[in-house]
Amino acid sequence: MKNKPLDFQKATADYVVKSFYNGQRRVLVADEAGLGKTTVAAEVVRQVKGLEGIFKDNIYCIVYVCCNLQIAQQNIDTLTDDNESAVDLTESRLSMQHYVYYRKKTDLLQNGKDTMVLSLTPATSFQMSYGIGSKEERALMYACLMLLEEFKCERCQKWLYRKLQGDAQKSWNGVCKTYCEKVQCDDLQEYRKVIKEKLHNYLSHNYKDNRSILDEIYRLVSDDFVENRAKAEYWLIMALRKMFAAISLEMLEPDLVIMDEFQKFSSLICSDSDVEKESEENMIARKFFSNKQTYILLLSATPYKPYTTIEELNETNNDEQYKDFHRLLSFLYENTDDVANIRVIWRNYSSALASLGKVDFDNLLNTHKTTEDMLYRVMGRTERQNTGIIREEIPKIVHLLTEGDILSYIQMQHLVNNCRRYGQKVFTAPVDYTKSTAFQLSFMDNYKLKEKILEGWRAGAGRKSATDCIMLGRDNIEHYKLSQYNNARLNFVVERIFGTPKQPSNVEQLLWVPASHPYYQTPDSIFTRNKDFSKYLVFSSWGMVPKMLASLISYEAERRLYKRAFKGATYSTDTKALLRDDKKSKSAAVLNTVSTYLSGLYQPEVNFGKKLSEIKDNIKKEINSRLAKMQGERTSRFSSVDILLLMQALDNNTDTEGKIFDNAAEILTNIAIASPASCLYRALTKRSDFVDVKTVVEDIAKDFSAIFNNRYGYSAVKLTCKSKNDYLWNVLDYCALGNLQAVFDEYVEMIGVGKSLGTIANRIKESIVQTFPQPIDTREGFSRGEKMSMRKHFAVDYGNVKQSQEAVKHAVNVRTAFNSPFRPFVLATTSIGQEGLDFHWYCRKMIHWNLPSNPQNLEQREGRINRYKCLSVRRNIANAFGFIYSWNEMFKEAKRVLKQDNPDMVPFWYLPLDNEVFADKQIEYIERIVPIYPFSEENERYAHLIKVLSLYRLTMGQPRQEELLQLLEGKINEEQVSELLFDLSPYSRNKKADSNA
Repeated sequence: MKNKPLDFQKATADYVVKSFYNGQRRVLVADEAGLGKTTVAAEVVRQVKGLEGIFKDNIYCIVYVCCNLQIAQQNIDTLTDDNESAVDLTESRLSMQHYVYYRKKTDLLQNGKDTMVLSLTPATSFQMSYGIGSKEERALMYACLMLLEEFKCERCQKWLYRKLQGDAQKSWNGVCKTYCEKVQCDDLQEYRKVIKEKLHNYLSHNYKDNRSILDEIYRLVSDDFVENRAKAEYWLIMALRKMFAAISLEMLEPDLVIMDEFQKFSSLICSDSDVEKESEENMIARKFFSNKQTYILLLSATPYKPYTTIEELNETNNDEQYKDFHRLLSFLYENTDDVANIRVIWRNYSSALASLGKVDFDNLLNTHKTTEDMLYRVMGRTERQNTGIIREEIPKIVHLLTEGDILSYIQMQHLVNNCRRYGQKVFTAPVDYTKSTAFQLSFMDNYKLKEKILEGWRAGAGRKSATDCIMLGRDNIEHYKLSQYNNARLNFVVERIFGTPKQPSNVEQLLWVPASHPYYQTPDSIFTRNKDFSKYLVFSSWGMVPKMLASLISYEAERRLYKRAFKGATYSTDTKALLRDDKKSKSAAVLNTVSTYLSGLYQPEVNFGKKLSEIKDNIKKEINSRLAKMQGERTSRFSSVDILLLMQALDNNTDTEGKIFDNAAEILTNIAIASPASCLYRALTKRSDFVDVKTVVEDIAKDFSAIFNNRYGYSAVKLTCKSKNDYLWNVLDYCALGNLQAVFDEYVEMIGVGKSLGTIANRIKESIVQTFPQPIDTREGFSRGEKMSMRKHFAVDYGNVKQSQEAVKHAVNVRTAFNSPFRPFVLATTSIGQEGLDFHWYCRKMIHWNLPSNPQNLEQREGRINRYKCLSVRRNIANAFGFIYSWNEMFKEAKRVLKQDNPDMVPFWYLPLDNEVFADKQIEYIERIVPIYPFSEENERYAHLIKVLSLYRLTMGQPRQEELLQLLEGKINEEQVSELLFDLSPYSRNKKADSNA
């Protein structure tokens, strides 16, 4: 297994498989966010393989259904060792799975394997109602139709080719040719036979007006008059897509379906009574789930809306959570008699709970036990047993309010009023726009309000409106004049990250997060002063906020850095590349070249805990000894070309072809300890006996060293290493001060044991992102639609993306970079990042820019960084057990000392911080930061959220929950509350059963 399950995960997987074995075909794992549901699923995959009825066609087929391609890319690799894990977006459509299944089946059987994982996402697989699909989808349809005699005539072929082309003008010929060749592959003879049979059958089905699909094609191919021809052709392509989707479903008989974060597409489990008209999505899903031989595993920390407020009920008169809960139970309990029985059980429990104070508490507990057992038959849920790792901070930002905050609101309202005078039907701008976003008009793309304002502006409204507080100006950006952002929240966050003018943190000088477990002691530096630095994850309710934060926080990082590093710095100027690899300079090559001799001189484990100066002295002595024996011209002039030649001579144990300058041993010592190539080489060679590590390392090092070859990297190095040495020399000093070896080792540890060299290399390379552009509107170009580009690097936004290959790749790269020690250090997102994604590797600080609507969303947000081996856990482990060298041994010792009677969540998810080993240690908490305006409704909303957070599970599945909580208040104590919380944890229930045995 790639991820060996821990005790509580194994218990959950065993529970699922036992339920399957006992005839329960659908089971939900609803573990709290961050507890490794995908690892549980991987263990279920392994165990289900041994159940009776698998391998009906010599293939163990798993279908993984998730809400988007980003989650699929992240999780599918965990599910099985026997599958090519990459998710191919171009072939993710449901209408293409007939081909994907047979191609993968053929490959597996030829390679002696038997396990197949297919990935489907609703956005690309189940949505069949609109659009003509992707070009790859249509090309495969064309290739399959060309197998039939019915379409051998040239006229039919040309018509189908032209109509299926759609808007793929340039690439259509190539993609069509590719799929025709794929379908005609020698290994797919069985596939061609089956698909031809299916097509003959489906093409004869009634389409409309007593015509079959084949009749409709012939009708449209002919020259006969067809009313609304374009519309008829469009609906025919839709019919072909549905036909191929139906063929996929008919041919595909999965043994196990895993639905991950399925609440995102809960309509897949709707019953006929839930919808007025059945959609294709529901039809496809029900056909997909109708096979009685298929096991279905649902994964979701929040499988239904868990809480409904009185306000929500008053607005919609619809108790969604109550309906969601019972819809879910009806789906899990397929048998009609079972569904009727659970409704009776639940009604009895609800009645007893609502009558608390009038009924005997023991009788209530008996009813509760019956209800709990009913739930446990189909649902397992494990929760953290400790929340003390989260520290709450609610800063009152009244002292940060500026004149600009007020003027922003006034200017926006004044502009809206002017637009109304110029004929635009716009009445007001929400106050929360101003509270949430600085210079809102520069960032609120895709908002109807902005579209109306633009029309009014062009009509003349802009001439009579002051906009300096609601829209950025080019000159202010260009000359780094912005320092206050007319927004209290943003001012607070800027100060929180970068410090105040009197007490700056100077974190803008950091090019990576300081190592959690430094290998040696260094002099005071930017790294020691910020040893507890963490990345920040920001959640907002508004789509414009992440763009604003990414642009302006990155701008602020530049402003603080460049104004100290350069005189007269401007936004558009840049520096020349200072690290080169050409005839005159080999400075880049020095950083990127592995010297096996120098890499071997520094052994982190042997030198663990020593001072950097002591380590340097010892290595320098050895190098000087070697250089003294080496023939070569001596010189006082430093040259990177000579350094590279010395590195080669040392590796080959020969004399150098270059010169030996006076302080050569000093820079060679820094290369041995801290060059990117040396550090990467040690980090990867100690993991396993990878073949050709050197070549791979040098390729990674080239990408990594690029972070020093731009204005940002140059400034960071210049301000950190203030010596007058050559820039290459200063870069190596920076890497040494930054404990780069420990940084890489920690990162490789997080990437995972057992990963291939290629996987580790790709992960590191993907984490080194370039600057992203953000087009914004400025006052000077707004009326003409001329946008200015701002840079995003220190902070980036992560939001809704189109499900295209390029967009998904960008989103994956951003997530990978944030889950690395390197920039970006701030990631701002909306609900898109709220569920299913990991952001915990280097982040322990979360800012709730806007409060979520319910406690479920609060938990989901914090579950993004409160996860396995998260930064907070690693830092506290390193603080308490830092006398041990390796991460693996530290966690082993922590488990021995701390686990005691706890599950394996200790020490990997949470730590008993009251243990004596932490008594004199600085604790690094997960920080929940909630910047709230004084006297705003957010104060009461937050207090209510926290109160409900501890009790809403008690009212799970109950109607009118908020009223029920009010009814229970004062009638139940904390001990009774804990007795009435449902225990659906397989680990906990097994433990209780063992203790009672």
